[in-house]
Amino acid sequence: MKGLRKYLSPFTPDQSGAVSVLFHYGGMLIIMDAGGCVGNICGYDEPRWDKKKSAIFSAALRDLDAILGRDELLIQKTKEALGDIDAKFVGLIGTPVPAVIATDYRALKRLMETDYEVPVVPVETNGIDMYDEGVSKAFLQILKNYLYEEGGSGARFIANGSLEQKSISLEELEKLGKLGKLGKIDKSNASERVGVIGFTPLDTPGSGDYEDMVTALREQGVDNPVIYGMNDTLGDVAAAAHVDRNIVVSPGGVKPARWLRDKYGVQYEICYPLPQERSDEFAHKVMEHEPKKVLIVHQQVLANSLRDVLLEASKDKSLERVDVASWFMMSKEVRHENDTKLNEEDELMKLVDAEGYDMVIGDPLIKRALPGWKGTFLSLPHFAISASLYSSSSDEEYWQKAGDVVK
Repeated sequence: MKGLRKYLSPFTPDQSGAVSVLFHYGGMLIIMDAGGCVGNICGYDEPRWDKKKSAIFSAALRDLDAILGRDELLIQKTKEALGDIDAKFVGLIGTPVPAVIATDYRALKRLMETDYEVPVVPVETNGIDMYDEGVSKAFLQILKNYLYEEGGSGARFIANGSLEQKSISLEELEKLGKLGKLGKIDKSNASERVGVIGFTPLDTPGSGDYEDMVTALREQGVDNPVIYGMNDTLGDVAAAAHVDRNIVVSPGGVKPARWLRDKYGVQYEICYPLPQERSDEFAHKVMEHEPKKVLIVHQQVLANSLRDVLLEASKDKSLERVDVASWFMMSKEVRHENDTKLNEEDELMKLVDAEGYDMVIGDPLIKRALPGWKGTFLSLPHFAISASLYSSSSDEEYWQKAGDVVK
């Protein structure tokens, strides 16, 4: 039966993915719901909620408000809230309600910006798609609003301190120190400038810890990377067209990176850099079981990097095959021949039986969806699947759990 879940909990939806991207930028995020969605986002889908501050509000839409399209009520309530909060922008995050009634986000953006004189970043999520769709849309929207070359409301606000239409000079912004980590436009005497797109706590280790990513890139000769949504500022976003290259670490980052490449010539590669120590430890845990056929069930890019680690570690060629499967996005650019896009819960059991995998690596919750299977299941937690059940507060804690046998 389509959509039937007997063993797995609902996965994180797109609205939570959008919030995860915008969480740390200092905006006021308005969830366009009646009150329930914001509770799920803060209570279950955002691991940083109890550690860091972020202004997240419910639009508190009542039935008639939504049906009759009383946008003026939302605009007035948001204006009142802005009087108490020093927000750098207003984020509008879609849910099933505005999706059903076809809310005009562009019109809301124009009305709000005229009234507030603060940038508005609308993300048209629908509460039905998976979290990585929301991640992709949010990254793309904040780039389009804040990239200097685009001249959006966010870019004008950073440059001029208002939404007034003025020409934006990168040279002047450089003098004012508004180019974020980029520092200078001139790259002739600078080390390589690298952006990381797609990093969120929902599908990366450590629930928001990015130290391993910094370490791995340092091992590759990259210092001070811009990890969008984590260690950057809106000034870094505004200067995103001037990095040397981008590294895409999750499928949700592919579309924004491709847009930057196609429009501004910023090349990208899709991979998940891992510190050598982490790779060696994980490979050792896996290979001591002497597997023949391995299936990794996680977000595609991290799974791909771990596949490379395991194949490299199998020097005696005893490991015949490592495949990747996911219920989330699977980019064609890095999808291998035997990789599988899962849609239903029972498709995992069918796949494991049909291909004869003797080892599955994935979130511990997934083990329940393999009743009767006699192979070895190793832990690789995925927050978007099991939320805080198997989450870790740091990269160190995550990799201590990763590779453990799940009974």
